[in-house]
Amino acid sequence: MTRHNCTDTISGTSLSSALPLTWHGWLEDGKQLIKRELKSAVVTITFWMQRSRSRRSLAKLEPHLLHDIGMTQYQARQESEKAFWQD
Repeated sequence: MTRHNCTDTISGTSLSSALPLTWHGWLEDGKQLIKRELKSAVVTITFWMQRSRSRRSLAKLEPHLLHDIGMTQYQARQESEKAFWQD
């Protein structure tokens, strides 16, 4: 009977250094992956929230203040109407 190891199909530097990978090692690698992805999601969501606040503030600026920052009302309106995930 051939014994298969889960590392036969997995490669990469982010995996545990202990081979063959045990269930405990596999779970630890999974936890680390989830932690990295959650941290990335938090950074992205924080950036989106800041962008949304900035666009709401921009929409409220008076024409003379827009002129001071070098924007027209049309440009400010275009920017403030974008969705939070759009550049």
